[in-house]
Amino acid sequence: MRNVLVVADPNFETTTAIEQAKRLSIADDVKLHIVYFYYENLRGMGSKGEALKQSLLTRLNEKAKEQLGQLLDGEIPFSFEIVWEKNLHTWVNTYAESNNPVMVMKTGHRSETMFYTPTDWHLIRECPAPVLIVAEKKWRTRSGILAAIDLQTEQKEKQRLNEKILATSKYLATVFDVPLHVCYTPVVPDILRDFGIQFLDEVEEDARQDLINKINHLGKTYGIPPENFHVNAGKPEKVIPSTAAKLHAGLVVVGTIGRTGITGKLLGNTAEEILSLLKTNVLTLKP
Repeated sequence: MRNVLVVADPNFETTTAIEQAKRLSIADDVKLHIVYFYYENLRGMGSKGEALKQSLLTRLNEKAKEQLGQLLDGEIPFSFEIVWEKNLHTWVNTYAESNNPVMVMKTGHRSETMFYTPTDWHLIRECPAPVLIVAEKKWRTRSGILAAIDLQTEQKEKQRLNEKILATSKYLATVFDVPLHVCYTPVVPDILRDFGIQFLDEVEEDARQDLINKINHLGKTYGIPPENFHVNAGKPEKVIPSTAAKLHAGLVVVGTIGRTGITGKLLGNTAEEILSLLKTNVLTLKP
């Protein structure tokens, strides 16, 4: 049976990720494997450290069992475990490589600067499975899926990523019986717009004319009405959240070619910049 890995919200305070995963399980008949992560540095406690760790694990297991019994028992197939691990993303990446889950689901926790925690970024950049970052708070009740793709790319890797985004988005739209929209953002540098060298409406119209055959082809291939393709010029990290809000999208699907090391720390990528502004669920896919 296909499975989804769910990272439980910390400290049993909220159940956002589990509740969203439950909805997916009911709609798509997948099993949930729910993991509660916990870690404390007990090295300074000597021989008592291991005993304290085992006592904590026992109590956490009882609390998790009680919580899941109230939320899921008898409704969907699931399993759970308590993992004593400091580096959550490392454990998740290893699990994904070995078990090939349909996706990893985790509540996105924002800092005061409105960016997600380092753990979220690690998963987005490195996890081999699709990663669904679940919004802590939604704008309001909404439905629909927005797939963000690059219609004008000539790079084979990005073209494959476009196909994966569209196929996944169409699948989820069918499962949840919600409308699917597609967004493409021709990038217009601010300086060209500010000096009147390029106007957004002109860029959009030119792009639509250039892409009309491709849009019609993709529409037929994935069963998406041509009017559900939106070409909005500007910066993707601003246009995509704006488009999602206007369309009342409950889920935005984006591609990410994850960077690591210094480049990733300094530059991030478009998917991460989009995440910093979106307040809805976001599914990130790799080629």
